[in-house]
Amino acid sequence: MPGEGSMLHALISSRNNKRNRIDKLKRLETTSNEMTEFVDHVQATPELLKSIREKMLAERKLEQKKLIVKVILFLIVLSIVLYIFNHNWKWIEGFFIR
Repeated sequence: MPGEGSMLHALISSRNNKRNRIDKLKRLETTSNEMTEFVDHVQATPELLKSIREKMLAERKLEQKKLIVKVILFLIVLSIVLYIFNHNWKWIEGFFIR
């Protein structure tokens, strides 16, 4: 039957790609841009884990605030541009027709 050889190559390629994949933990370790110290979660004290959790929550809140500010600024600029285009259409048409 025609096409069996190409399907065989696809299966072999898929199998080889699975072998070359990096596990998820290694991918997560390499995505961080900042240098952090390693904390062994088995030997960590509850206080240390609590402080790490609070630090991560504070960072996440700061990132969310930045995102909200950026979205609000984008919406304000977009509404101003739409207002200008909507109310000054004759001026804009004259600008592009020249």
